[in-house]
Amino acid sequence: MKSYPELVLEELQRDNIPRTSAQIEAQITARTGVTPHKTAVHGAIIALRARPEVHLVHTETYPRKYSLATLTGSVKTKAEISAEFERNLWAVRQGRGQA
Repeated sequence: MKSYPELVLEELQRDNIPRTSAQIEAQITARTGVTPHKTAVHGAIIALRARPEVHLVHTETYPRKYSLATLTGSVKTKAEISAEFERNLWAVRQGRGQA
């Protein structure tokens, strides 16, 4: 038997659609038949935030909607950003005949 935070995490991993805690609870109940107590989803979300490998995102307005953060590609260094800027600037200047 999985813990409730694991069930919440599985539900959030199914897709990246932001959902309220009530929607998450309803989907878990429909899928597993487990009827949790009233604040189980909030407790599970607090427990998931403590895990360093889980990155939760929520809306600022109520009702809050939760989703997992999607990691974008690799992070560029300042040197890579500077080199890319110089290439783009050179390309623009060549296009305008200013090179």
